[in-house]
Amino acid sequence: MPVVLTAVAHPDDESYPFGGLLSLLADTGWRCYVLAATVGEAGERHDGGPREALGAARAAELAEACRVLGAEPPITWHLPDGGLAALPSLAEELAALSTTLGADVLLSFGPDGAYGHPDHVAVHRWCRAAATVAGTALLEAAFPPGLFYPQYERCRSAGVLGDPPALRPQDLGAAAAEIELRLPPFLRERKRAAIAAHRSQLPCGIPEALFPPGIVESLLEREAYVVAVDGAGAEAVRRLVAASTLP
Repeated sequence: MPVVLTAVAHPDDESYPFGGLLSLLADTGWRCYVLAATVGEAGERHDGGPREALGAARAAELAEACRVLGAEPPITWHLPDGGLAALPSLAEELAALSTTLGADVLLSFGPDGAYGHPDHVAVHRWCRAAATVAGTALLEAAFPPGLFYPQYERCRSAGVLGDPPALRPQDLGAAAAEIELRLPPFLRERKRAAIAAHRSQLPCGIPEALFPPGIVESLLEREAYVVAVDGAGAEAVRRLVAASTLP
């Protein structure tokens, strides 16, 4: 049974970029694991629950999202939310986990971290190094240039990206992707349900409401990936996605 490990910074990072592919892989016999480096305890809370219990709530939401997508129960490292960039690299630990799980493919953010979030970028760097150490193929989420610019500006204004931000607006997005998955209705619905599981993060409980208009709608239509480290696992994903898009 082939294995994929998705390494992300926070609960819900697994669903927005990767939910369609994870669900497709699970449907076709892959064992899917999700690692969240933090439980997102420093985020906002929109469901009316107690702020001090946010981390526990988000960990439970992550478990539910994984169930919806067909993934195994999640792995969490409980590292400090918002503080990953200040930590020493955990690439060796990630490589060891990948080896223990027998991962054929790692999934992670690309160098832009979607919108320059320092935690996302830190995990991306760990994954690049870990894939090389473990000899695991690495696919990185690729977004259309400009898609996340409104979120970048929102986070920059809130001070989330640092002063000055490590990335510029023109650093966001990928001009080309090697693997493109157009989500059919059943995958779109499942991915939206996984996003909806993260209810503490959703204003008014609406999956499309976390990001500025148009972003989630785009993510529900299409997922794209750059093959950062090639290998047999990446080729298996290529073939699977190509077959899923045949008329």
